[in-house]
Amino acid sequence: MASDDIKLSILSHPRYLQLVRGVMERIAEIIGFSEDEAGHITLAVDEACSNIIKYSYMNDPGKKIDISIKPHEKKIEIHITDYGKRCDISQMQSRDINDIRPGGLGVYIINKVMDSVEYDFGSPRKNQIRMVKRRGKSE
Repeated sequence: MASDDIKLSILSHPRYLQLVRGVMERIAEIIGFSEDEAGHITLAVDEACSNIIKYSYMNDPGKKIDISIKPHEKKIEIHITDYGKRCDISQMQSRDINDIRPGGLGVYIINKVMDSVEYDFGSPRKNQIRMVKRRGKSE
């Protein structure tokens, strides 16, 4: 498959996460990921967008989230950009996996599911997460 970027911009309202999940799952399947892998990629993207809504935009539903999906022959690369509150990477640590309660595992899930995760908070006007998943590599 050619490396054509697919771009999606949504407002930071949780109702749009269903759209993101549908697009992500379908693209991952089209480029050859198994149903399970596509579901895991979709979960990681959903968690990243949910964290943006909650922490960067403080639940303001009118802000913009840009998603760039770069399908390659053997991997998928996803860039998610927001323009909200600058994040502090040291504050983005997951709680202990054995601490059973709702929430707090988004970063853990993202790091567990994806092969590569990079955060860029260097710009004063935007935050970005870059995630890569290779085909056929188990979690």
